[in-house]
Amino acid sequence: MTVFTPIRTRHGYGLPADNAAPMFARVHPHTLAMPASGAPATARNGADRRALSIGLMGGSFNPAHDGHRHVAELALKRLALDEVWWLVSPQNPLKPRGDMAPFAERLASARALARHPRIKPSDVETRLGTQFTADTLVELRRRCPHMRFVWIMGADNLIGFHRWERWSLILHTTVIAVFDRPSYSLRALASLVARRYAKARVPFRASRTLANRRPPAWVFLHTPRHSASATRIRETRATGQASNHG
Repeated sequence: MTVFTPIRTRHGYGLPADNAAPMFARVHPHTLAMPASGAPATARNGADRRALSIGLMGGSFNPAHDGHRHVAELALKRLALDEVWWLVSPQNPLKPRGDMAPFAERLASARALARHPRIKPSDVETRLGTQFTADTLVELRRRCPHMRFVWIMGADNLIGFHRWERWSLILHTTVIAVFDRPSYSLRALASLVARRYAKARVPFRASRTLANRRPPAWVFLHTPRHSASATRIRETRATGQASNHG
């Protein structure tokens, strides 16, 4: 059965205009219980399906690199997750379109790099038609009530988190795990959001319980760092191409 869900407009609920991208229309219910690629999520150790713990890593993956997999593998271990989904963004609202590779190319790079049965690249935001993280999380929670989601991001994102669309809703919708990144720790922990939600911070030693907590709750994880950067990779590629044409 296909579900046709009205979208909310500034005038109420209804269908999108003919020239507008549908928000959550024509999405088959069971397809959102797993990423586009890979097998359906299954709990470890025969656990009840309703107790699945899923880490969500959003990003452009422009391109995917070893740093992404490094964080995903740490998250599986430190947060006691069943799986980590890489939500490849159609277009990050905070990033310029100029140097953004086509979506299909970025998704392919994520699939090629993952190489782990519990790390699953996904095009779910494209299928949902969502642009903002807040919308994606609300829909995933509504459509997958048997899953416990953990939003995963780097310390650099925490610094500017207050600029995200409806950032407070994100905090009150999904628990968050923040992974340390080189040179960002102090600024991240002194950021507006970290200070405002200081009482919601979970101790590092309790990080494995994060998925079972009620939001707002977040943890800052001091873990082995990885120096890989998508920006550096793109710059290196551009330099190589310039040399080849020189």
